[in-house]
Amino acid sequence: MNDRERPRRKAPGPPRASAYVRERAAAEGGELVRVKRALAERGLAPRKRFGQNFLVREDLAERIVEHCRLRDDDVVVEIGPGAGALTPRLAARARALVAVERDIGLAAYLREELAEIGTVEIVEADFLEFDLSAVARAHGAERLVVVGNIPYNITTPVLERIFEQKAAVRSAVLLVQKEYAARLAAAAGTPEYGSLTLFARYHALLEPLMGVRAAAFWPRPDVDSMLVRFFLREQPPVEADEALLFRIIRGSFHMRRKMLSNTLQESLGLDGEGVERLCRAAGIDGRRRGETLTLDEFAKLARAVTPRGRAGPGHGGESDHDA
Repeated sequence: MNDRERPRRKAPGPPRASAYVRERAAAEGGELVRVKRALAERGLAPRKRFGQNFLVREDLAERIVEHCRLRDDDVVVEIGPGAGALTPRLAARARALVAVERDIGLAAYLREELAEIGTVEIVEADFLEFDLSAVARAHGAERLVVVGNIPYNITTPVLERIFEQKAAVRSAVLLVQKEYAARLAAAAGTPEYGSLTLFARYHALLEPLMGVRAAAFWPRPDVDSMLVRFFLREQPPVEADEALLFRIIRGSFHMRRKMLSNTLQESLGLDGEGVERLCRAAGIDGRRRGETLTLDEFAKLARAVTPRGRAGPGHGGESDHDA
């Protein structure tokens, strides 16, 4: 083959930037500069004790709001709007938006920035004490849509607050830590599976929507996030006394490497014979570990417990509830 017949090699182009570099460059563009300047002019900055990490990617803000699937007549409650990346976009798609901001300085900033949007109300309040039912009544809405970029350190309390008021909530679209989202969606028998999984599953149907890299936020968190949608259940998916059910679940995962027969003795105060009768009545092998049981199987155990903790057709028991 002579030189004319040899295929010419394509000249190497400039090296392609990694996905991380491209995302960092996008985040450090106009929106990040604008937010930093706007807050600095008012003497404001992200507050670590409030877990504030502001979304500074406009393209991702648009995608997040699209995932909310809002209707024209929806009333939306936004948890911690921060610097307002989502707020005007949510307001443009809903009948009314109530943004709940704990930071007084940010609340004042948002009122100034969004003054021309008549459908937005900025409320200075802690969401963990906020009354969603009152918002629904005030706006004549049957059920609300809740949206938020949730501080990682209060994710479970936020979910508990939403689930407590689920009669007033149709769906919730939340940005949570990626590892937390994995725990919410975990299958029985996996390391991520736990009482949090079953707590969320009892109250809602979950749908993971999209991942969001840490570089999309300022200041940059140590981990990536996941956008998750919760469809609040009007009725639980299983029939059981809720307090007793989660008493059994919490006991099983508190001692997750022990056999179910041992965890039931401790969580219900039963002797070995009582546990054997209970497992037999529920059709559950007491030699299994609790981490392998599904929500339905835990409910069978709860239904097989009488108010005195003996195996039988009734159920009962009292316990405080946590995730």
